[in-house]
Formats: sequence, structure tokens, C-alpha cells
Amino acid sequence: MGTVNWLLINLAAAVIWLWEGIRGFFAAVFTALDSVLNPVLSPVLAFLNPICTTIGDGIYALLGPLPIWLGLTVISVVAGVLMLVVFRYTSNQEGIGWAKDDIKANLLALKLFKENLWVTWVSQCRLLWAVLRLQGHMLKPFMVMLVPMLLGLAQMGVRYQWRPLRIGERTNVILKLADGITVPGAITLEPNAGLVVEVGSVPSGREFAWRVRAAAPGSHMLKFHIGELIAEKGLVVGDALERVSAERTGPRWTAQLFHPVERRLSSESPVQSIVIEYPSRESYIYGANWWVLSVFVISLIAAILLRPVFNVRF
Repeated sequence: MGTVNWLLINLAAAVIWLWEGIRGFFAAVFTALDSVLNPVLSPVLAFLNPICTTIGDGIYALLGPLPIWLGLTVISVVAGVLMLVVFRYTSNQEGIGWAKDDIKANLLALKLFKENLWVTWVSQCRLLWAVLRLQGHMLKPFMVMLVPMLLGLAQMGVRYQWRPLRIGERTNVILKLADGITVPGAITLEPNAGLVVEVGSVPSGREFAWRVRAAAPGSHMLKFHIGELIAEKGLVVGDALERVSAERTGPRWTAQLFHPVERRLSSESPVQSIVIEYPSRESYIYGANWWVLSVFVISLIAAILLRPVFNVRF
């Protein structure tokens, strides 16, 4: 029994060691990649996000009279059609056709000559090569669509992932200082008609938190005093389908991608981020996290149904 326990303990230790090694490897790869990408993508997103936000405001102004679920459906169908058109003109349709024909032919060979080991082995190799070729043909249109898709999903996220505060609803506002920054004195939140500060500021390391209650509908600008500097953050109170910015971010490109509405904080700012903990939007169709699944399923169904109309092979 002691031997079994020793084996189990050492096996578990080996698995944990392996898992930590894998995590450390990918963390190091991501850190190195991020250090290369951030100087390039951060200014690009700072330029593109205001344009995308303006376009998003125009689209949702047109969809405003529709029920929220119907507006999401319309956007998803349109997205499916646009991706279908882009795929049609950026992919090698002839190559995709040949690869799919090779897959069908080799699957048939495996079925007809399953007792012939040589034919089976050759067919499996050819099948694998055809699958790899098919995936290679898919790569180019995917890369073309990747950035527009991410920008579009970010604009949808600020409307479907969270909702504005309602009158009387409480939440937390959190300001985080950048690394190595110390501020003499307290960090204060300027009085604002849109909210009532109930508790705060409460310091915790580099973070300062306020407990607030929504007081008046509309879009409000919160002003934080950090010594002689002022940092601003938008607040939205209401019931309509409005975009809300849960976080005003620093210059990191990943944060800008997920929170595209507000202008990024400069790298010289003592503030790293300002977060408002908005409530999640509740719905199994267009609510928090569910909206991503809805967009994926509806756009995929639209693309499959309309594929013959646009004569697309995939």
C-alpha cells in the first residue's frame, strides 16, 4: 500500500510540474509576443476604435426601434453574409473544390479497399494531405476577416455584455494606479449629479475603490483627482440598449480591444485603469456571454443557407 501511495504522490507531483512548465512556457511566449505587438497594435487600435464606435452608434441607432433580440439577429445575419462574400473573393475556391474532392475520393477508397493494407495506408496519407490543404485554403480568408471580426465583436460586447445602471442601483468604481506610482494624499472622486458616493475612497495597494449609487439618468463624466492631475471616466445610467464602457484602459492593445469606447489613458498617466462594475445583461439570447454564442450560431446558419446563392465552397 505504501508503494502505491508513493507512486500516486510522485505521479501527481510530476503532472503538476509538467502543467506548471507548460503554463510558464506559454506565459513566456505570450509576454514576448505582447512586447513586440503592443507598440504596433496599441496606436492602431487607438486610431480605429473611435471610427468603429461611430459606425456602431449609427448602426444601433437604426436598430433602436427593434426588440433587442431581433436587432442581434439582423446583425448576425448581415455578418454571416459579409463573411460569405469575403470568403468567396479571398479564398482559392478551385483549390478548396479539389481538396474536398480528394477527401471524398480517399474516404471512398478506405471503404471499398479496407482489406488491402497498402491501399488503406496510401489513402489515409492522401486523406491527411487533402485535409491539410483544405485547412491551408481556409487560412487566408480567416486572416483577412480576423481584425474586422474582432473590432465588430468588441462593439457588440459594449452593448450586450453589460447594461447601464438603473436609478438607485449600487456598484463599485475602481481606480488602479500604474506600477511604481505613489500619490501623496487621498485620491478623490468629484461630486457628480449622476451618482451618490456612499463609501470611499477605500485604498487597497495600488487600487482605490468607491461604493456608489446611481442617481440620475443619462451619460455622466466622472472626474478623479490624483494629486494635481485629473482622470475622467464615463458613466451611463438608464434602461435603454446603450453602449457602456466598463473600463477605461491604458495603452495595452489587448485591453483596448475589449474596451474600445473610451480614449485610452496615456503611458505617462499615473492611472493604469478605471473600472465601473456594470451589471451583466440578462438574457439567454442577447445577455452576457450568451450573445457571442447567438452571433456565432445565427451567422453560421445564414452562411450555410445562403452559400448556394453566392456560389461559395467551404
